[in-house]
Amino acid sequence: MVDSLYSVIVNWNLKDDTLACVESLLAAGATPGQIIVVDNGSSDDSVAALQARFSSSLQLIQSDQNLGFAGGNNLGIQRALDQGAKWILLINNDTYVAPTFLHEMENAVKSAEGLGIIGAVILYHDFPERIWYFGDRLIPGLLATKSLYHGQIYQDQFPSLVPVDFVSGCGMLVNSEVFKRIGFFDITYFMYGEEVDLCWRARTAGFRLAVATQAKMWHKVSASSNRDQSTSRYLRIRNQIRFYRTYSRGLQLLVMIVFTWLRALYIMVGDLTHGRISLINPLIRGWIHGWIDQKNTVRYGE
Repeated sequence: MVDSLYSVIVNWNLKDDTLACVESLLAAGATPGQIIVVDNGSSDDSVAALQARFSSSLQLIQSDQNLGFAGGNNLGIQRALDQGAKWILLINNDTYVAPTFLHEMENAVKSAEGLGIIGAVILYHDFPERIWYFGDRLIPGLLATKSLYHGQIYQDQFPSLVPVDFVSGCGMLVNSEVFKRIGFFDITYFMYGEEVDLCWRARTAGFRLAVATQAKMWHKVSASSNRDQSTSRYLRIRNQIRFYRTYSRGLQLLVMIVFTWLRALYIMVGDLTHGRISLINPLIRGWIHGWIDQKNTVRYGE
């Protein structure tokens, strides 16, 4: 197994999904004491359920408030580093992995020196052979990206490693040196886009990223965000634009402003067409707040 690999799972009121995620990691060969679950102030008896199922065999960190994806993962990452982790698997609680997942990640670590972040092939839970996310590559000259192979059927048609510019925080294996050199997730993102920011900073620091194409996992898409679509819409738009604003320069910045405005109009037309009127206001606020600094962090679900 990958040397000193720790897994970090953040839970917020999805106890059944979290239990299933942990079970899948154990079935894939994870060391129980090196699985860290961070509970983000759940109110659904998640902590009691985890303790009843796993007793003290895994590590449980309890936060008294919802710190979001970024803040919750940062707690787990720090715990893992304090215990000597060399690799840290960050995995959404609404996912589960194949029995061979960790073995394939180990093969990826051994086969390519210098990789800082390794992504997985993420498939739809409801369509188990269809690719939900594979990785993103930058469009030359822009900070916008092209998603690879989204919606295609997975048929083991890829080389073992595929270089990418970004991977999903839904399932990413990160070398501890990445966190030591560039820091943790930016908590001001709260949720959505923080892994894009992390990948960008890692690339800038000289780390390489790739997808281990034999490491498969399945995602119950949007299990958390569907509970508050307005906040989810706001954060997705705001955070994507914050990323563009932070890292665009010169003419590229102007291009990204125009690009995001046209994209917002396109989404708005779709909302009007499908009767999603309540999502237009968070779309507009997200666009505005993305281009203008906002000091108050949105607390998801509050």
